[in-house]
Amino acid sequence: MNDVLRRPGMYGSDEIVERLLLEAMAAVDGTLTRWRAECDALRDRHAFIATGVRGAYSFVLPAEGLRDATASVYAEVAHRCGWLDLDRALSTVERRKFASDIGAWLARDRTLSDVVETFGTPSLWIGGTNPAYPKTLAYTTADPDDDLICIHLWNARGVHPEPVVLAARHRPGAFPDAFSFTPEGLRRRPTNDQHTPTVWIFHGDRARYASAVFETADAGLAWAAEHRVTGILAEYLYGGAYDAAVSEGRFTPSKPHHGTADHVAAFNPGLEHIHLTDGERQPPV
Repeated sequence: MNDVLRRPGMYGSDEIVERLLLEAMAAVDGTLTRWRAECDALRDRHAFIATGVRGAYSFVLPAEGLRDATASVYAEVAHRCGWLDLDRALSTVERRKFASDIGAWLARDRTLSDVVETFGTPSLWIGGTNPAYPKTLAYTTADPDDDLICIHLWNARGVHPEPVVLAARHRPGAFPDAFSFTPEGLRRRPTNDQHTPTVWIFHGDRARYASAVFETADAGLAWAAEHRVTGILAEYLYGGAYDAAVSEGRFTPSKPHHGTADHVAAFNPGLEHIHLTDGERQPPV
């Protein structure tokens, strides 16, 4: 697990490997209830949306920087659960000063060298050492109650001599409010028109066709409760579900039948879905 959290890109293009490993750790540790509570907390903070933690970060960082940044959220969960091996643990005083200084420090553009010279060796280095690619450096104490302060650095095949800092995730609370940005980070932050909207489609049990489409999950749930229907209310991106999953890195074709007509026609959207019985929401299966 610690290897995956340090070099996530070597283990896949999406976060499923982190989720599987952390859930397995929880099962071995006898703490599955806590793991599920951690997942619920990510959703409550909007750190996990329909397209996962990666989807939440896609509103913050350019596409090239998402993989390592996503792993930092799962590393934070691992730290709270006592599973993360730190390369360096900050003292409480060091972390307190770090947290108070980082916002102002990001007022001008910074590089990887600036980060290490100012704050020292990170507690966790996520991503490779090649300066041509993005990475995330995380700092924290040995206390599991202390969150990670994560500095997200970006480069794209050597656009810069070394990675530049785009943002730091250092505030508690709602995920969208957790960040401070450098000027370069603000310039490269994705705009709203770069994100594809979604719709919610209801498909009844044993029905051949979908029977309702809604702009939001709440609207779909209200309709389902009114008509006491049984089936699945699922979130879909506009366009083909298969194409969207491949382009976003949520699915990587690896078998001969992947991408064939039958496979594409039957492809699951892979986003959030809600099971309903007589119009009432059921617990996740």
